[in-house]
Amino acid sequence: MKGWNFYKCFIVQVSVLLQTSDAVNVALGKPANQTDTYLTETADRAVDGDNLTCTHTSSHNASWWVNLQKIFLIRSVTIYNRNANSYRLTDVELYVGFSERGFQSLEGFHSGEVGASYTFNLPAPVYGQWIRVTRSKPYESLMLCEVEVEGTPYSAENGVHYLVFQGYVHTSAAMDVYAKVGSKLVCASMCSKTENCITAYFNKPTLTCSLFDSLAFQKGDIENDVTVVTSIAITNNSRKQLFGI
Repeated sequence: MKGWNFYKCFIVQVSVLLQTSDAVNVALGKPANQTDTYLTETADRAVDGDNLTCTHTSSHNASWWVNLQKIFLIRSVTIYNRNANSYRLTDVELYVGFSERGFQSLEGFHSGEVGASYTFNLPAPVYGQWIRVTRSKPYESLMLCEVEVEGTPYSAENGVHYLVFQGYVHTSAAMDVYAKVGSKLVCASMCSKTENCITAYFNKPTLTCSLFDSLAFQKGDIENDVTVVTSIAITNNSRKQLFGI
């Protein structure tokens, strides 16, 4: 079948087990960073459990992000504003991803002033390890007094869903590349057994399987290029951002 509008997606394996423990603030005390820092108002102040200590960037086109250190099912993210000059925190965007510098999915947006605090409730299952907060209109430096991420640990003891995207190749550097791999199913299985792997790319003519810990794709050969992505890495929002569908 010719043309770039062709899209094929199906489940390779259909069993995922989630831990059912109550959601807690999984960002508390985790490593945090920001684009730059004004005076001593560092990024870790947004994950210290104290709403009276705040971060502050020097530049206007700035972001703040936290590494949750493992994958969580993210239920909500609450940001707390400072008391003074609270009007400066506006038009906030929330991103969730699996790597620090790779693709992160836009999963929330608050238009206008935030007020004292705002909670991004994520109704669809959203998984990730990295949370990033920024603004769509970077007219002011970014200031946050606390970022609380309500989540539960992800577990896949009984297997993993994989979605197959026909005609796409991965554009980042691979974690590992294997030769003489017989099929996309074997390639997906290799990814499931590799720590931090969320994407596998299988090339039919060369029988190679490349494993990745990030999301970055472009259109390839519709017959020979096959990308399989663990379903926890794909939401309705990220599907549109990554594949336009």
